Amino acid sequence: MNQSNIVAGLPVVEGTSLDEASPTSALSEDAAEVCKSGSTKKVLSDEEYRQAVNDIEDPDLRAIFSGDSLSGAVDPNRIPGSGSSLESSTESGNAASIDALAEARLRRRAEQGRDRIVCQRCHTLKHYSRVDRPWREDTVSDPRSLTFLRYRTNLVAVVVCDLFDIPGSLIPHLGEFIGERHPVILVANKVDLLPKDYHEERLKMWFKRFTKDLDLNIQSVHLVSALKNLGTRELAADISERRRAGQDIYMVGRANVGKSELLNALLRISIGGSKHRVLASHIPGTTMGLAAVPLRHFVKALVPAEGPRPQDRQASLYDTPGVFSSKSITSHLTSDELKSAICSKRIVPFSFILNRNQAIMLGGLGRLELIDGPDRVYVTVFTSIRPHFTNVERAAELMRRLEQGERTILQPPFGDSERLKSFPQHRVALEHTFEGLHRQHATLDVAFAGIGWIAITGQFPTATIRAFSPNGHGVCTRPPMMPFEYKKISPHMSVTRKTPK
Repeated sequence: MNQSNIVAGLPVVEGTSLDEASPTSALSEDAAEVCKSGSTKKVLSDEEYRQAVNDIEDPDLRAIFSGDSLSGAVDPNRIPGSGSSLESSTESGNAASIDALAEARLRRRAEQGRDRIVCQRCHTLKHYSRVDRPWREDTVSDPRSLTFLRYRTNLVAVVVCDLFDIPGSLIPHLGEFIGERHPVILVANKVDLLPKDYHEERLKMWFKRFTKDLDLNIQSVHLVSALKNLGTRELAADISERRRAGQDIYMVGRANVGKSELLNALLRISIGGSKHRVLASHIPGTTMGLAAVPLRHFVKALVPAEGPRPQDRQASLYDTPGVFSSKSITSHLTSDELKSAICSKRIVPFSFILNRNQAIMLGGLGRLELIDGPDRVYVTVFTSIRPHFTNVERAAELMRRLEQGERTILQPPFGDSERLKSFPQHRVALEHTFEGLHRQHATLDVAFAGIGWIAITGQFPTATIRAFSPNGHGVCTRPPMMPFEYKKISPHMSVTRKTPK
């Protein structure tokens, strides 16, 4: 076989190119990259060519490029090993060979996870990112559903939380429900949403402040991104090191913190594990029951490359249903509103001026007012919702119009008049007085559970802020997570202009 044809992207099968013969997805990443680099006219050595062919996942395509099925031209209707074409086999009554071939291909596709049979709910979630009924009906809100772990004697708990929703994504006194003796690895997910210049060690120290109330036997802390596979290899190595032979692994945490996606990330770095992935989506309550994946599918990630130890043959990694917090602001949103409210890409923080008796509004989900203190403070916004600035009286008027079912600039929520009328009314969530400690470093964060936070910067003796949210839930103050993201701006700059770098 001419190797240069393969490299040049011209593996000809009866006059057709590779793209026509089969999808590029059938190739491994390395082989696909080789095929796409045809413009370089590079010729592989025999060893490199064999390696590229061996990396092809599809057995039929691998046979074509290895030459096992090639003797000159390839007949697409030919049955491998039968010496006859489909037409001739049909004419000669060789239907059994055709059925056997079809059955073998279906079985191979099933083994690869390409023909997995799923329920209608999972199909709708996977392909349309929605559910056909209110998603709150599928959630678990009582942490006592995890008490069965107290009576397990041989497990490692991986507690997952959302780094973009601290402390809202932590379950207070979790040790009372899952047991305080089990070794726990604490994972802060979605680190890919933070600005690129975050300091990992300082962020870990800040995060550990909120773990004191968990009452857990925490062994280590990891910052990861399950979606981007950041930090997952280090996490897998730590789990393998701390886990004893025969121990099961349980992933626990709030709903929508990324437990299922983290399980899929561990499968992606395993040999042949991707075909066993579980369903993950942005809608809370996607995982309705206890999902188990045997550890033998995590080869090279959680078990050695040569295979699991005899004690691990019955061990599994379990994905538990997320415990939903009824105090989260996102609990009042529909599936479509969740897409616009939840941050899904790296956040770009902007700094603005907030004058006294002025309000900053995050759609119809929350607002922050400076009601007493200095003439102005500086606020840095960490959210995917576009902020809206107005005076306190105008903010109250906008909320009254929203409660009456009138469409306003405040979105989400969005929909018809009935939807807007049914949205919970804004109530005072907190009123807080504090001292500004530094001109260019944030002193305080005001966190809105599930949608982001606002950092307040300035040096002043005292200031009083008031925060509103639906039903007055889901808002708290905390030490600044990223105090150095404030960008100095002029007092005369428009409050709607992006902060200069």
